Amino acid sequence: MSTPADPLSFVPADIFYSTVPSFERPTSVVNVESSDSTAKTDPLRYAAHIILAGSGGDANTHCLVQFVTPQIWRIRYNPKFSDVSQYPDANSRTIVMNSFADLVDHLQEEFRDSDAFNSFPTTGNWSWKTSFEQPSPDYWILSATRVLQPMPTDTKMLTEVGLVDVPATEQVVWQTSSQTFSYQGNPSTNVINNVVMNVNKPASAEYLGFGEQGGRTVLKKPTFMNYFCYDNFNYTKVYGQGALDPREPLYHSTPFFLEMNGISEYRNVTGVMVDNYSQVAIDLGRTNSKTIGVATRFNTFDAYIMTADDVPRMIWQYTSMIGRPKLKPRFILGHHQGCYGYTSSATVNGIVDGYQQSQIPLDGMHLDVDFQDRYRTFTVDGINFPNVGQFLQNLKARGVKSCTNITPIMTFRESDTDQYQALRNFWDMNDKLNPATNLLVVDNRFSDGLPNNPPYNLPFYWRYDGGTLDESDPNDLNQRISFADYDGAPVYRDNYVFFEPDPSKQQGNYNSGFPYHGGVSYGSNLGTVGYYPDLNRTVAREKWGEQYQYLFDNGLEFVWQDMTTPAAGYCYGDMLGFPARLLMSDDEYNQDPTKRPPTKTAIELWALYSYNLHKATYHGLNRLKGRENKRNFIIGRGSLTGMHRFAGLWTGDNGSSWDFWRISVAQVLALGYSGLTIAGVDMGGFTRDPAQQNLPAPYWCDPELLIRWYSGAFLLPWYRNHYNQHFDTKAFQEPWQYTYAFQKFGNIIPSNLYSLYMSVEPICRYYVQLRYSLLQVLYDAMFANLITGLPIARAMLVTDPDDTSLFNANDDYIDNQYLLGHNILVCPITNPGISNRDVYLPGSEAWYPSNLRINNSGFGPDPLGVNHAASLGDPVSGGTTLTFGCGIPDATNNPTQVAFVTPVYIRAGAIIPQLDVRQSVKENDLNPPCIHIYPGSANTSYSMYLDDGVSRDSAPANLPQYKYRDQPDVHNPNDADSANEAKSNYREVKISQVRVSDLLSFSRTERHKNYESSDRLITLAHPWDGYDASANVGSTYYLAIWAAKSTAPTNQGQVQFSFQDQDGNTVSDPGLVGNYDTTRAVLVVNVPVPLVPSLAGPSISSPTTPAKYFAIKISGLN
Repeated sequence: MSTPADPLSFVPADIFYSTVPSFERPTSVVNVESSDSTAKTDPLRYAAHIILAGSGGDANTHCLVQFVTPQIWRIRYNPKFSDVSQYPDANSRTIVMNSFADLVDHLQEEFRDSDAFNSFPTTGNWSWKTSFEQPSPDYWILSATRVLQPMPTDTKMLTEVGLVDVPATEQVVWQTSSQTFSYQGNPSTNVINNVVMNVNKPASAEYLGFGEQGGRTVLKKPTFMNYFCYDNFNYTKVYGQGALDPREPLYHSTPFFLEMNGISEYRNVTGVMVDNYSQVAIDLGRTNSKTIGVATRFNTFDAYIMTADDVPRMIWQYTSMIGRPKLKPRFILGHHQGCYGYTSSATVNGIVDGYQQSQIPLDGMHLDVDFQDRYRTFTVDGINFPNVGQFLQNLKARGVKSCTNITPIMTFRESDTDQYQALRNFWDMNDKLNPATNLLVVDNRFSDGLPNNPPYNLPFYWRYDGGTLDESDPNDLNQRISFADYDGAPVYRDNYVFFEPDPSKQQGNYNSGFPYHGGVSYGSNLGTVGYYPDLNRTVAREKWGEQYQYLFDNGLEFVWQDMTTPAAGYCYGDMLGFPARLLMSDDEYNQDPTKRPPTKTAIELWALYSYNLHKATYHGLNRLKGRENKRNFIIGRGSLTGMHRFAGLWTGDNGSSWDFWRISVAQVLALGYSGLTIAGVDMGGFTRDPAQQNLPAPYWCDPELLIRWYSGAFLLPWYRNHYNQHFDTKAFQEPWQYTYAFQKFGNIIPSNLYSLYMSVEPICRYYVQLRYSLLQVLYDAMFANLITGLPIARAMLVTDPDDTSLFNANDDYIDNQYLLGHNILVCPITNPGISNRDVYLPGSEAWYPSNLRINNSGFGPDPLGVNHAASLGDPVSGGTTLTFGCGIPDATNNPTQVAFVTPVYIRAGAIIPQLDVRQSVKENDLNPPCIHIYPGSANTSYSMYLDDGVSRDSAPANLPQYKYRDQPDVHNPNDADSANEAKSNYREVKISQVRVSDLLSFSRTERHKNYESSDRLITLAHPWDGYDASANVGSTYYLAIWAAKSTAPTNQGQVQFSFQDQDGNTVSDPGLVGNYDTTRAVLVVNVPVPLVPSLAGPSISSPTTPAKYFAIKISGLN
């Protein structure tokens, strides 16, 4: 594979690391110095300065190691710096606080104040130290050690074999290799700054995380990896191998990974985050099995190393540093539909009709650039979408909220008689070069080290496509792509002057100081030329946010942010982005809005533009008139670490292939480690199967694949069907359309597939409805994410970190099983033709086959009020592998088997609220959940969060993301949320199931005299009550307390229950009733809401101590 001649370019990691042996290698330490000062201005506050002797005739170099907290340290190395003072205190935009000194002080406070269960305990017996050792004159080693707790063990077994538990001990948790750094510059340009840090790789360690990067496994095998935001269509651009290749640089750059099992006997997880806007290259033991290489090619090498006992604690402290998101609207957890090809309001209304007639719930409609007037961003095509306000409001009245695709390009195809006002808002054409009124990216270029390309020494643009390097000449008109303003419009070529050598003629755009002339392709000839807002300037971000007012005044409800990299068309930029040598505004803090900020090359700031695009939209929506106190949401494609504070992420242009479905679970789980709350893929695939691109039309997603995708992804956080209808890519993909496929295309569909096609709609409907019945669980996980940072969908290594079999014998299951929260295990089928699959039940607790059901047989209301839940099957021990029958049935004639298309298990002791199914999420919808409580041997609890689902003031006011907010710039206070709108207007309902045996062993008092060790105690309380939830749940909490049917009492008299307060006093109320049903072995209890005590809230003068609760004591039901 070749690389561009221009040194300012992306270099694939495997090629890059092949050159590393020729790099300079500093090995000897001249001095190590630190400081006892706590002054925020001291660069050595909580830091060590390591002076390395020069290599290859170079001057000494300087490494700075800074401690963020006792468990997070930062390593910075720039061989071009001559003094430690050159390392700035200002953080990158990735980090939640503007300065490093403020970050340190902020995290000290957060660590002290947090009540998240997975936060780091700042009290207790813990210690930390860092050492700088020089084992020989030839090299030095930085080691981090801490006191580790041993992994849990089976005490009985150890005693029998004469062993004792491994004690807590001090261990090395992270260590650089003997050759810590190597580096290489470029004599022709000062921009290149190749730096590699080498870290020891323990033989027992496993590695996971890595963000969006493709690849089949959650646990990564030795490989090279590239982080460099790239519009990577079908994941084939650089290497040409497709979805399963982990080396491909994808749309989103999150270079964060975890090391687990590095010290197999002890609890420890080590995390590495690289903070760099440009290319990051990782050698995960590919060159040397004992070493990991972490490299950056531009800017200062800057990495944060962190350590924790387990993954949940790691995620908490990681998200403490990069920030956690703010509360999102409830409806985004619903089912969404998008299509590039919905070209009229009539088409969209027909699609919504189809969903509602098929009773498949739908909450989001995603309108692509077909919605725009001639690809003018922020506009509407008034011909195909007339009366846009009425159109969007009518959709909203039907429960469907709309977004539209907002790309950053601003077409300049306008005139005084046909004005495009949004463009003119960014550029005063009467004062074109004034930085106060020209808020567009300008064309100034960096020329040092530019290859000599005859005849005028101009840059070529480069990109990778299909595994090969492709270079284009922007000055050659014949190489430029053509455009059309809409499907069927006249085709034109952009014949602008790039460079004019004759000074007597009108000069070209290249290096002119006028707006950079770009272009975007939406496929074939569709697209436009245009300019780009300079979103690295705070004043331009504020202007960008204002442009949404018209769309939201007319009924838009959220935003789809696309082409963010910014997906420049062929011959308009490098790697489908800005030209690498374009001088872009550096997003420094405290910018003067009347002046252009300092600049860096686009390749140095590569991912920053897309980050600021999401940021500008998010803050802009929050400031729109008419949106006061409303939560806003953006679904974006491609950015970098920190983008999750403003938007959710979908993983780009995938295809209708089993490979893409296979990796999607692993992608979402990996993004969850990285702080992404809302992340997902295009269900069914955006394009055709990449292996079938040349098949003649018509084409659609394989029905078996769509069934498996819908049913397997039904509890992942982002649930959108999205496909391309243009260019004969696909004819349809909505599940209900398969019912009519034989009517439309029966001549090309084999007749033996009839029942499969007819099963798509009922099976997809079942799993969409099942998702809607569990929306409260999804919402509770999203709400808790504000506090804990834990993702909605979790890998088993998050929920069951002590199950070490997941690192060896059962590691295959990590890739194709996930949990919603802590308790619901989903086991998708990711291969075709499967009728049975093996399921691994993690951990030491028992699991029950899910008894949660949807009424798909027309039975009417459930007489027990438990949402048609089936009787509970027998428990299966954790650590068990079993075979589950999951074939696709003839769903029309055998609907009862639909519930088993995807294996689902529920953890023993789980508490799960289930709603009645609605066609969409509505505000103030009276839909009281049935709270299912499952038997278990451990004490368990669950927090249900109730609010209106749409208001910003629902959020807990004491959380860091609300207390501190994004720090505003001095000149541009609107660049961050200017007020803390969180008012804690929510109610937390905490339901607990207590093992009475544990309670009695702890304290047998007078109030416990009638308790037996086999009793179950269910308690309810409101730890926080700041919201009147009667519009949501009414006046009663409905509980379904289950027992396994095979061992449950068969006589009602065998089950005894009573109602008590925390002191054991009897509680009575006319609305307090219970009934044990022997048919399904469930105790159904109705608890009037006023009986549940509220412990804190705006109407409570002081928290109650000790905590009060309402309790149900149950005997005979285990």
